Amino acid sequence: MAKPSFRNLDQVKHLFTEQTLTVELIDLLDEVEKVYEHLQQISSVSHKAANFSIAIFGSARLPNSSQEFEFVSKLTQLLVEQIPVDIVTGGGPGIMEAASQGAMNAIKDHKSHVKVGKKPTIYGMSIRLPYEEKSSPYIHINKFHEHFTTRLQSFVSLIQGAYIDVGGIGTLLEMSLLWQLKQANHLPVEFPLVVSPVWKPMLETFYDMTFSQRKNSIQLINSDNMELIKFSDDIEEIVEIFCLAHQKWQDN
Repeated sequence: MAKPSFRNLDQVKHLFTEQTLTVELIDLLDEVEKVYEHLQQISSVSHKAANFSIAIFGSARLPNSSQEFEFVSKLTQLLVEQIPVDIVTGGGPGIMEAASQGAMNAIKDHKSHVKVGKKPTIYGMSIRLPYEEKSSPYIHINKFHEHFTTRLQSFVSLIQGAYIDVGGIGTLLEMSLLWQLKQANHLPVEFPLVVSPVWKPMLETFYDMTFSQRKNSIQLINSDNMELIKFSDDIEEIVEIFCLAHQKWQDN
């Protein structure tokens, strides 16, 4: 019997009775997820072989007049002036717009390799939120996501490093995911995860809670897990970290 094709979700719903819904729909979703993961892997390997990309994470709520906005804009401008790097952001305002604006400034100024070589691409991984209704105007490719899960996976599939600036729960989620992927070796050890020192007290408290304060019990993380993160708010140091990562990528 040939498998039916579906034009929309309503057709899928009508296929399943209440009796068969649980098993058959879960099986279908499992197959779809396997195909999705396989395609993501192929796309990621292909992209990372041809492009060096850095993600910038941070709050969407910060105004253009804030110190954090100016810092991130300068950071990405200097980074793009130094190496041919694509910038990947959340696509919205605040720190995300600062990152894309700084990269666009470097492109417009025609600095070094930008003038003669491959122009960097600015990606926006957008998701519809009440305070992110408008996308950054400094984006070349804007990808809209309905769910944070697929959005986060898109980030991971594109990038070879990340900088985490100030932010709220969303930024905490992004930082935690990358930290966990490094811990589990789902990201290479040389993947630079650079984090603003504003996060350091919270992460040190978490480290104490899961390791240092559990000397007579099972330790919940490894003693070297904090070393997977580099704390810095020095623009030149951060740029140097990513330049070294780019050099290693080229050598491979």
